[in-house]
Amino acid sequence: MATVPQKSFYAHLNGESGLLGKHQDQILWFSYETGRIVEVTSYAGLTVLGEAGLADTQALMDELHGGRAASCTSRAQEVR
Repeated sequence: MATVPQKSFYAHLNGESGLLGKHQDQILWFSYETGRIVEVTSYAGLTVLGEAGLADTQALMDELHGGRAASCTSRAQEVR
């Protein structure tokens, strides 16, 4: 049987920062502040931000190219 890669998402749950993920049929929340892992039973107060792997990769690429400010203020000249 083929396996599907698991993804996690940066999210806020009731004002608390953490990661949101799915394990089997459970939606789980990992809190950065408390270190607890709990099952999400209500979506009230949940704000899903971005896929963690994608966001971390972009942050790494920004740093490799001089940081966030350099990425925003210097773009390659378009060749026509």
